[in-house]
Amino acid sequence: DSLKSVYPELISELARRSITKTKVAEVLGISPRTLYSKLVGATDFTLSEANTIRSHFFPNIKTDDLFRRSE
Repeated sequence: DSLKSVYPELISELARRSITKTKVAEVLGISPRTLYSKLVGATDFTLSEANTIRSHFFPNIKTDDLFRRSE
Protein backbone atom coordinates (compact mmCIF):
# COMPACT_ATOMS: atom_id res chain seq x y z
CA ASP A 1 0.00 0.00 0.00
CA SER A 2 1.28 3.45 -0.86
CA LEU A 3 1.40 4.89 2.62
CA LYS A 4 3.24 8.22 2.71
CA SER A 5 4.99 7.41 5.96
CA VAL A 6 7.40 9.64 7.79
CA TYR A 7 9.01 6.39 9.01
CA PRO A 8 10.31 4.71 5.83
CA GLU A 9 12.48 2.20 7.71
CA LEU A 10 9.60 1.03 9.89
CA ILE A 11 7.26 0.66 6.90
CA SER A 12 9.80 -1.23 4.81
CA GLU A 13 10.64 -3.59 7.69
CA LEU A 14 6.93 -4.31 8.27
CA ALA A 15 6.52 -5.06 4.56
CA ARG A 16 9.68 -7.17 4.39
CA ARG A 17 8.40 -9.35 7.22
CA SER A 18 4.75 -9.34 6.11
CA ILE A 19 3.61 -7.80 9.40
CA THR A 20 0.22 -6.13 8.98
CA LYS A 21 -0.53 -2.69 10.35
CA THR A 22 -3.60 -4.24 11.97
CA LYS A 23 -1.31 -6.59 13.91
CA VAL A 24 0.89 -3.68 15.04
CA ALA A 25 -2.18 -1.72 16.17
CA GLU A 26 -3.41 -4.81 18.06
CA VAL A 27 -0.09 -5.22 19.90
CA LEU A 28 -0.13 -1.52 20.83
CA GLY A 29 -3.79 -1.65 21.89
CA ILE A 30 -4.77 1.16 19.50
CA SER A 31 -7.06 1.28 16.48
CA PRO A 32 -5.66 0.83 12.96
CA ARG A 33 -6.78 4.42 12.24
CA THR A 34 -4.75 5.72 15.20
CA LEU A 35 -1.73 3.75 14.00
CA TYR A 36 -2.18 5.22 10.52
CA SER A 37 -2.10 8.80 11.88
CA LYS A 38 1.11 7.98 13.71
CA LEU A 39 2.70 6.47 10.60
CA VAL A 40 1.90 9.49 8.46
CA GLY A 41 3.13 11.85 11.18
CA ALA A 42 -0.24 13.40 12.07
CA THR A 43 0.36 12.29 15.66
CA ASP A 44 3.53 11.02 17.33
CA PHE A 45 4.40 7.59 18.62
CA THR A 46 4.94 7.58 22.37
CA LEU A 47 8.29 6.30 23.60
CA SER A 48 6.44 3.33 25.07
CA GLU A 49 4.80 2.52 21.70
CA ALA A 50 8.11 2.80 19.87
CA ASN A 51 9.78 0.50 22.39
CA THR A 52 6.90 -2.00 22.19
CA ILE A 53 7.07 -2.13 18.38
CA ARG A 54 10.82 -2.61 18.49
CA SER A 55 10.88 -5.28 21.20
CA HIS A 56 7.87 -7.18 19.82
CA PHE A 57 8.69 -7.14 16.11
CA PHE A 58 12.27 -5.95 15.56
CA PRO A 59 14.48 -6.75 18.57
CA ASN A 60 17.56 -6.68 16.33
CA ILE A 61 17.03 -3.13 15.01
CA LYS A 62 17.86 -0.01 17.02
CA THR A 63 14.84 2.15 17.87
CA ASP A 64 16.60 5.22 16.43
CA ASP A 65 17.03 3.48 13.09
CA LEU A 66 13.51 2.07 13.00
CA PHE A 67 11.91 5.44 13.82
CA ARG A 68 14.23 7.71 11.84
CA ARG A 69 11.95 10.26 10.19
CA SER A 70 12.12 11.13 6.53
CA GLU A 71 12.03 14.88 6.00
